[in-house]
Amino acid sequence: MAKKKVDLDTPFRRGEKIVSTRDIMGIAPGTPGKIQIHNGLGRWNRYWVMFEGDRQVGQVDHNDLTRPYQLADWMQREDDKAAAALRSAEEDTTAAEAEPSGDAVGGAAGLIPAHLLERSKAAMQRLKG
Repeated sequence: MAKKKVDLDTPFRRGEKIVSTRDIMGIAPGTPGKIQIHNGLGRWNRYWVMFEGDRQVGQVDHNDLTRPYQLADWMQREDDKAAAALRSAEEDTTAAEAEPSGDAVGGAAGLIPAHLLERSKAAMQRLKG
């Protein structure tokens, strides 16, 4: 019998050991725990988790937990997401700078008030340094 592939998106099963990846109601990231109940539908997975120190927390999102041996993979995935978001923001800023200024701006940028576009552009410049 072939063994099932377990990746970061595979739902946890009852009794499975996990590690928190974000602060969950005062429980620090990296705190070990155990799945008590799995609920949710389709890609919306929620869990009741018993964390170290007999602290039970309900309705914890799947993305806030990972298996201990997959923690490095989870961290890499989050770094990749952050890098992709930064690239997308830079591309959006570059595209916005290339568009002609004035009231004749078309597309989605024409629906956004000019003062908000200016504020966003200024914030991107501050972030770039």
